[in-house]
Amino acid sequence: MITGELKWYTVAATLEAAVNEELTDKPDRHGVVPGAIAWDACDCGMLAVSVAQVYPSESFPAPQAAKVGPCDAPYEVAEVVVQVIRCAPNADGQSLYPTTAALDASARQVARDAHEALRAVSVRLCEMNDARDISDFLVRPQVTQGPQGGCVGSELRVLVGLMRN
Repeated sequence: MITGELKWYTVAATLEAAVNEELTDKPDRHGVVPGAIAWDACDCGMLAVSVAQVYPSESFPAPQAAKVGPCDAPYEVAEVVVQVIRCAPNADGQSLYPTTAALDASARQVARDAHEALRAVSVRLCEMNDARDISDFLVRPQVTQGPQGGCVGSELRVLVGLMRN
């Protein structure tokens, strides 16, 4: 069972490593980041994993409904965010819009990244659950992000439960 003060970092780092290993086109920048994931540069792509929120739970994955004290909730749950971001197609030369070929290539890249990230996260969480490293997990719907600020990609959110200690 994953425990200790860095337990959520450990979960996030494990998922980041799994996705990075699975991606066909590996981004130059990848890692666990604090807080909201900033799209500050996507020149060669970026894989970022972050812990969005942590809360006690009496029944995974529901947040604790009543104030009963920290000792009564048997689980601690974290929402972990996994994003794979790439450069969005831009206007080329004198054109005011990207070509359909560039948009098509971007759509293929985003679809491949999303598929590989979802597969890597699902498989790794299942392995962690089977090994009893985690108590339970729930994979949320994967959402395409952007284009925004020259970037486009996918975001996957998962809920992971650990026994409180």
